[in-house]
Amino acid sequence: MGFTRRDALRVLSGAAVSGLFFAFLKIPGAKALPRPPGALTEKAFIQYCTRCYRCIDVCPADALRPAGLFDGVPNLGTPVLDWKKCIFCQECIRVCPTGAIVKIPEDEIDIGNAVIDRDTCLDWTRKRRCGICYKACPYDAIRLEGRRNPVVIEEKCTGCGLCEQRCPTDPKSIVVFYDKYRRFDPPEGTFMVRLEDRVEPYEYPPPDFRTWFMRRLEKLARQHGLID
Repeated sequence: MGFTRRDALRVLSGAAVSGLFFAFLKIPGAKALPRPPGALTEKAFIQYCTRCYRCIDVCPADALRPAGLFDGVPNLGTPVLDWKKCIFCQECIRVCPTGAIVKIPEDEIDIGNAVIDRDTCLDWTRKRRCGICYKACPYDAIRLEGRRNPVVIEEKCTGCGLCEQRCPTDPKSIVVFYDKYRRFDPPEGTFMVRLEDRVEPYEYPPPDFRTWFMRRLEKLARQHGLID
């Protein structure tokens, strides 16, 4: 029996579900590969990530995309984080079925580090009192030097970006960089053992299959520039 139209549709549907169909239609440019919060060290992450796209599907902030060909063939289909969009919801952490993303609580997430430009900061330049970044930080990672000038405490900063979002200057006087982020070593022994789950219940319960499938197609098409 020859290759029928039904067979072709079945192949295309499978490709769409995996995301590879869209990856080949438009190959993204080469860039560094920031990983989801809680990701294993890179070698282990590549080994245990099954490219199932669950973390990408569940992200309510569209902060994850699949890696393309120019990101390197071994990385193809693995999740890449846009840390500017990450809202620390932990949904990607909850749904990972293999342990490529460790199931950690929010207070152990670390994806970046905030840096203050003292030449433009309103407080440091004495243009006016501000303190907005200090008030915005939920992790007590900013202290005030001399009761006025903000200073980042690196060991407490998680890269959540709230300080940058609320900074009133243009350009921003405090910016988060993805140069200090925490990666986890794989546990000793086999991954067949269920890993400890230390996250809280879902904030965004997973949708029914039909809704999930349509959202996946729309999200992947948008990520690869096929729709606006």
